[in-house]
Amino acid sequence: MKTLLTFMGTAILAISLLVGCGPSEEELRQQELQRQQAERDSLERVYEAQMEQMRQDSIAQARQDSIAEAESRSQIEFSETGNYAVQVQSWRSEEKANNELHQWKERGYENAFVVKFGNEDTGNVWYRVRIGRVESEEMAQNLKEKLMEDYGAESWISQLN
Repeated sequence: MKTLLTFMGTAILAISLLVGCGPSEEELRQQELQRQQAERDSLERVYEAQMEQMRQDSIAQARQDSIAEAESRSQIEFSETGNYAVQVQSWRSEEKANNELHQWKERGYENAFVVKFGNEDTGNVWYRVRIGRVESEEMAQNLKEKLMEDYGAESWISQLN
């Protein structure tokens, strides 16, 4: 019986020591808090990476949109029958208008032309230098913007008869 009590006492003591050697409840709570914090940190890094990727995608899309807009603006289709032109200058002197017309043609605008406007009886005559004949007002607006960007040319859209 003594042996049995000694054995049981030793077993109880061993179990108590084993239980006592493990982490306390406070340590377990701390470990759980650390695990939760690590999980939050990991999720935050994933979120930040996703946001950065979305930002990069947005920048790339904006760049593509900008390029596409510039290309569409630079593609101006002239037409023999178009109802719009862009007037870039107006002169009282036919000679001055023709000189300016020549300059526009040298710049590559072979479809530039001069229109005589006014009343010769009163002497109120103007020679208007115009570029194009395009089909739509939108195309004329694109031409106007291109002339401003490339040459700083103040201009306006004229609807032709």
